[in-house]
Amino acid sequence: MSLFDTNTQADTTIDLASFREALGHFASGITTIPQVNDEPVGFTCQSFYSVSMNPPLVSFSVKASSFSYPKIRQAERFAVNIFSSEQSHVSNQFAMRGADK
Repeated sequence: MSLFDTNTQADTTIDLASFREALGHFASGITTIPQVNDEPVGFTCQSFYSVSMNPPLVSFSVKASSFSYPKIRQAERFAVNIFSSEQSHVSNQFAMRGADK
């Protein structure tokens, strides 16, 4: 699967082996979705998981009434950050409505 970043004109091909290795280390935990289509949005997500390795697909849930939901629904691409237990302050910041994210 290949995604094309129109801002940098760079090919951002997903390496399936790296995708599998990264998601193989993540059974459950806290993530944030910090940007959608290069726009900072930011929310903490507790329901993120792998759906398929080929094609590389992930799933996450967001409350339909959230500020972020309309932007995510229309997104062509998004970023996901996975946090360690020592980074709870970062996920807490993303979880606050109206906070600087």
